[in-house]
Amino acid sequence: MSDSFAVLDLSSQGVAVQERLAGLLEAEKIAWLSLHGSIAAIPKRQADWPQCYRFESRTGLECVFFIDGDELIFIGDHTTYKAKPFVPK
Repeated sequence: MSDSFAVLDLSSQGVAVQERLAGLLEAEKIAWLSLHGSIAAIPKRQADWPQCYRFESRTGLECVFFIDGDELIFIGDHTTYKAKPFVPK
């Protein structure tokens, strides 16, 4: 897989990253992301919770997310959200 994709802000590029990583195992997705910034697993507080990760891009922008199949689910203050394509009105 080519390494020419630049991740400047994972949460705003979520749709493109999901498309690029579709079909890969979670470990492969994390390995790809580690080539594009700093990623760390966040310790789980309960065994049945999904594994969450903290990602910091090379531009210094951070986000927290977990992986659900081929979707990145981002975690914000008191919310979770999925990456959605921009549709102009």
